[in-house]
Formats: sequence, structure tokens, C-alpha cells
Amino acid sequence: MADFDHDAFLEDDFLGTDATFTPAGGQAAAIRACFSLGVEGVDLEGDIVPQGAVGQAGCRASDIPGVKNGDTLTVASVAYRVLKIQPDETGWTTLFLGKAY
Repeated sequence: MADFDHDAFLEDDFLGTDATFTPAGGQAAAIRACFSLGVEGVDLEGDIVPQGAVGQAGCRASDIPGVKNGDTLTVASVAYRVLKIQPDETGWTTLFLGKAY
């Protein structure tokens, strides 16, 4: 697995923002994520965007070890539930998010 430097994606002038990742039953951790509401036009290489997805966040895979569906990501005081996890070979993971209830 190649380990690329993803810092440019996490900068404020791209879509970078502070977020809190909380695994189910685990400790919350502050991370940087590339966050966007809306999933229109997302190409999942043949995969289907999960029903109920309202946004997505990309982050370093090492920042969210053991991420599972149902974990939460909080951005700007709004909690989102992880619906789908899409890691790549570069050390980056895209999370498809739904509203947390």
C-alpha cells in the first residue's frame, strides 16, 4: 500500500475541516476531514451510494482505525452516522454519511 501525503486535501482552502470521530462504544478523537454535504455525481466505480447518504468525508485511514458502519463523525456540531466505508490503496478512506438519530 502506498502512503501518500494527503495534507492538501485537509487544508481549509480545499474542503478540510475539524471533525470528531467516535467509534461505537469508543473514545472520541479529533481529526481533520475533507467534508462535503451532498453525494450527487459521486462515482463509486459501479458501487451504489448508500440510501440515506447526505454527505461524505475523506480522511487518513490511520485517523479512523477500525471504523465500522454506525460509528459517528461530528462536523460543526452535527453528528453523522457512517453508512459506507470506502478505503483506497493510498491510506485515504472516504466515509458516506447519513444523519445520526
